[in-house]
Amino acid sequence: MILFIIFPAIVVAVTGYNCPGGKLTALERKKIVGQNNKYRSDLINGKLKNRNGTYMPRGKNMLELTWDCKLESSAQRWANQCIFGHSPRQQREGVGENVYAYWSSVSVEGLKKTAGTDAGKSWWSKLPKLYENNPSNNMTWKVAGQGVLHFTQMAWGKTYKIGCGVATQCDGGRTLIVICHYSPGGNMVGEVIYHRGNPCKVDKDCYTKKCLSKSGLCRK
Repeated sequence: MILFIIFPAIVVAVTGYNCPGGKLTALERKKIVGQNNKYRSDLINGKLKNRNGTYMPRGKNMLELTWDCKLESSAQRWANQCIFGHSPRQQREGVGENVYAYWSSVSVEGLKKTAGTDAGKSWWSKLPKLYENNPSNNMTWKVAGQGVLHFTQMAWGKTYKIGCGVATQCDGGRTLIVICHYSPGGNMVGEVIYHRGNPCKVDKDCYTKKCLSKSGLCRK
């Protein structure tokens, strides 16, 4: 007698990251959000160095990012245009935008799963170009001219929503485009990139009254 034992499949659901009609998987969305929030936490906890080798200032009231399906949709629409450049501002009023492209001699389809986090790593790597001589930590024309605007958008303290789109069909499938949209958008000259201070420990430390003490981020 042959005995067959069938084990039930175990499916791990990724809740809160489903966008009907979206091209990304729930897990891909979750990884992008996790990466962005890890970066933001490291920044305000004083773990990152700038161009002159000094640590970036610790911060307070840095908001946790959450995924937004509408932002994903707008980012995907622009990614599908296969243009390595920013979309017209009138198409994304009040929304920030980061752009990433990867060119290859072979198909880029296999890179889609990590495209969002690969883009995030590239944008965040602009930090070492930033020269810290900015006691106010404000966005200035001088800061904007240092080639760090992708980094500062990711680090913008008031931003709390993100959505990204990935296109792999560009240039006959040999070019990958990643677009991420952020809301509220950052890089506003005259406004603070993020507030200097100490990361939250308890809810009263956040103006939103909700502290994620492990990361020091505040929940909107």
